Amino acid sequence: DYVMLSDIFPTGWHATELAGLKPGESVAIYGAGPVGLMAAHSAIIKGASQVFVVDTHTDRLALAEKMGATGINATGDEAVQKILDLTDGRGTDCGCECVGYQCCNKHGHEDNSVTMNSLVASTKATGGIGVVGVFIPQDPGAESELAREGKMPFDFGSFWFKGQAIRTGQANVKAYNRQLSRLIHHDKASPGKIISHRLSLEEAPAGYKHFDERDEGWTKVILKP
Repeated sequence: DYVMLSDIFPTGWHATELAGLKPGESVAIYGAGPVGLMAAHSAIIKGASQVFVVDTHTDRLALAEKMGATGINATGDEAVQKILDLTDGRGTDCGCECVGYQCCNKHGHEDNSVTMNSLVASTKATGGIGVVGVFIPQDPGAESELAREGKMPFDFGSFWFKGQAIRTGQANVKAYNRQLSRLIHHDKASPGKIISHRLSLEEAPAGYKHFDERDEGWTKVILKP
């Protein structure tokens, strides 16, 4: 559990802080990777009334549901519609982006605008959106010219009309470590539940290969010297 304090647990917590999540509110988390799962765990600890996790990896969505979240196996407009249906058309009170510039559209093609535009659509008017997924100033290998320049086609009209707020940035891990370690110590948090593999250093290259290829079941790896 305490190893998770080095990065992903504070980053997931930070996503909910940036989104302004309060007890009793609902939140949609885009991305069921380690950070997204930790954002879901954090939201549940904070007393969120509904926690939705959006992804297309069924193994990771199963982990999210085991934590107490509702998994949404969809992308783009389909994911938005499912969230609207589950919130009686209101949308969630806030949302978290935990994927970044490498997110993909429903056809499996990289599209850095998918999660941000979906969050605008699935978050209620005046809702907050917290972005901890990495977005970069330049992506020379991207398919679109905009993405190569670190830009995206963003639905600013809907964002402005709904009066939403976006906060972004890297997590200051040390700022959260003390309070999160206390949650672990007093059995209020168990971030280690997402660890899928414990490997020796000799096995690390093979582990990184599974990680790079996004193989099913490889959620979070711990290396032991």
